[in-house]
Amino acid sequence: MLGYICIAVVVAAAAVSSAAAKSVFPMPQLTSGCSTTAVRRDITTLAPAELQRFIHVVHEMHRRGWMDGFGSMHDHISHQVHGNDQFFAWHRRFLRHFEVLMQEIDPDVVLPYWNWATYWQNPLADPVLGASYFGGNGRAGDSCVVDGAMARWGRNYPTRSCLTRKYRYGTSTGSFWPMRAVRDVMNTSKSHAQFRSRIENGAHGIVHLGLGGDFETMWAPVDVLFFLHHATIDKVWAEWQSRDQQRFHEVDGFDSARQPVTAKSIMPFYGEEVGTTLLTSGPGYCYVYDDVPSPPAFFKTMRRRGVQPAFYAPPDQAAAAAAPDSDYGAFGRLANVSAPVADFAPPQPMDPSWLRSMNYDLKEAARMQRLVSSVVAQINAERKETPEST
Repeated sequence: MLGYICIAVVVAAAAVSSAAAKSVFPMPQLTSGCSTTAVRRDITTLAPAELQRFIHVVHEMHRRGWMDGFGSMHDHISHQVHGNDQFFAWHRRFLRHFEVLMQEIDPDVVLPYWNWATYWQNPLADPVLGASYFGGNGRAGDSCVVDGAMARWGRNYPTRSCLTRKYRYGTSTGSFWPMRAVRDVMNTSKSHAQFRSRIENGAHGIVHLGLGGDFETMWAPVDVLFFLHHATIDKVWAEWQSRDQQRFHEVDGFDSARQPVTAKSIMPFYGEEVGTTLLTSGPGYCYVYDDVPSPPAFFKTMRRRGVQPAFYAPPDQAAAAAAPDSDYGAFGRLANVSAPVADFAPPQPMDPSWLRSMNYDLKEAARMQRLVSSVVAQINAERKETPEST
């Protein structure tokens, strides 16, 4: 049994009963080692029984008021962990907090990720936003989510209400980022600070804004999709780290007080060093992603213990690069271009007032808008190439 530090989380005292105004929100301490290493997978690859176990666990977390607790915590320290270089490390710790509480309910459940890049051009076609998974747009009038696993969920933070989503364009989220654009950022970012700023102000932000409602606020963790979205952001960071072993040991940049961020910097709320988060398979974290190369030290440790980690093999990067889905998502290249071809639309610029409210960098967001528009233009040109010209 994990040790607990109980924290009181104030949830809308003016809008709910006094009994609900304060709830005890558990903060289990992380372990000092790893007895097993879990594999976080794309949620659409889970077997039906695995998906139902995950849904059962998050329903129980909601029943206990823990989703409100996560929303409250994230909201109260939002400007300390957004718009600065605590972003990646703090959210990795936050996701692990969520996952450990999940495993207190069911030890065999692992946090999956939502690969929104698969349906980047038309998120409405994404099954994760459908009734079989976590539902889509809120209903007209009150924006309450009424389909999927979180249908008719209530929340007590910041006020008593239903869980809401309100798509950016009424009935559409607009486009997200294709994975090629994300990897373009990976390929050109040389420092942690540079990579963090580009991802936070680009691929990360557009999903929050696209889903809208509670999802575009700092209390977004009341929605389970927040954790699936941020698991993808964490996976992207892990992939970038895997390209240079030094990235498992060092970070750079500045925090919200403009103090340098190093591996020794302390994360807000948790009081732990940033360096404790830098290795996903390290003590207390104990996970890898299904298609991200793990640090060599992880495999050395496994072999030293006489264990062959058969659950994971580093991807064939050449084959992945050649696969149409790696760039084009679920829509692929066109097999026949004799007919007129409708271009994919890039995501539209994010609203400046929303960017400011979220402590984002308007100039970086504009740079990322130019980058993703350029990448989508390249994809459109390639889709129209005839087989003879490729």
